[in-house]
Amino acid sequence: MSDTARDPEGRFELRVPAGWQAAPDEDGDGLEVWKEEGSGTLHLISFAPEGEDFPDPAEELYAFLQEQDVVLQEDEVEDVPLPGGAEMALCEYLTEDEDEGESLFWMVGVATAPGTMVFATYFCPAGEEARERDAVRGALASLQIAGMDEGDGEDEGRRGRRGGRRGVD
Repeated sequence: MSDTARDPEGRFELRVPAGWQAAPDEDGDGLEVWKEEGSGTLHLISFAPEGEDFPDPAEELYAFLQEQDVVLQEDEVEDVPLPGGAEMALCEYLTEDEDEGESLFWMVGVATAPGTMVFATYFCPAGEEARERDAVRGALASLQIAGMDEGDGEDEGRRGRRGGRRGVD
């Protein structure tokens, strides 16, 4: 049976995969989820977005990736339905550290709901992602943003009009 963990700010909660642990991050404003003998760590942090009350998660994800000099094809970002009508855009990619000769696998997502945005990053050594990918995706799909009641569905029409995979407008 999986436990549920809530972030220190009280903005979201998610199911912690069986055999994994969760605790506030070093700064005390995010949540880290990991498996003791695992390959990687999932880090989530939330905040109230500036301006738009319910920002588009894909636009926020592309903006974040652009700041990191990560370029993706249009079909490499997917929608992940979340409980209560919240929305998540999720992608996976590899990076290489030329100095260290090391490759990392990244799974990055942005979830939005009225008044809240959650950034999620998971990374592990490249080649080891298959060990934890399903558990991380399951945890992210369980993300419940505070104030979004399960089955609320108020904003599901917006997601439905955009389709299952997204590109940049």
